[in-house]
Amino acid sequence: MRYEKGHRAGTSARIVDCASASIRERGIESIKVAGLMKSAGLTHGGFYLHFKSRRDLIQRAFAQAMDGSVQRWRNAADRSGPGERLLSIVDYYLADRHRDDVANGCVLPSLGAEVPRAGVGIRRTFSNGLREMIDVLSGDVNGPSKREAIAIVSEIVGALLLARAVDHPEFSSEIMSVARECVLGSEPQALGTTKAPRKLSIRTKRPSLKRPQKRDQSKRLA
Repeated sequence: MRYEKGHRAGTSARIVDCASASIRERGIESIKVAGLMKSAGLTHGGFYLHFKSRRDLIQRAFAQAMDGSVQRWRNAADRSGPGERLLSIVDYYLADRHRDDVANGCVLPSLGAEVPRAGVGIRRTFSNGLREMIDVLSGDVNGPSKREAIAIVSEIVGALLLARAVDHPEFSSEIMSVARECVLGSEPQALGTTKAPRKLSIRTKRPSLKRPQKRDQSKRLA
């Protein structure tokens, strides 16, 4: 049977799409070739026409998921006006829809804990994507500095991870709400407002610890 030009590339893309969603929902090592090919509507035997190995597929699926996460940050930034990039990204990120859509959501809270054990290639992809996200956030006019952007990304990613993990909807929403207030300020804001988010105060030096003074031995013995 003859296929149209580009058929193989389209099939490979469909397999990677399925794998990309699967690893975010169930973890990197959840990929099983037979089950994945079945979910993509393909036979097991055709897998090696598209990929060198299962590891090759996992790396490509992870790269696609990471690229998609970065692109959604860029899209949120593009929708915002000058000085509103942080607000736009937080509105997208700490939202019920994003929390509930794990298969298509951000890689950082879904797979961050697995990355250190996933091999050099995946760690490099993760690191490069994280740097791009930080650059997107810190590249706004009068926006957060790079150090502040690192703190903000850490806070909202951690909040989303916890919001997905807890078993009570109200508690989950509270976690995201508190994180939003910590990043943007205590007063609710909506897209299009002109109020600037508060600046984060980030310590650059460790607090000095004073050693306890030694008692005067001569007085104690007198």
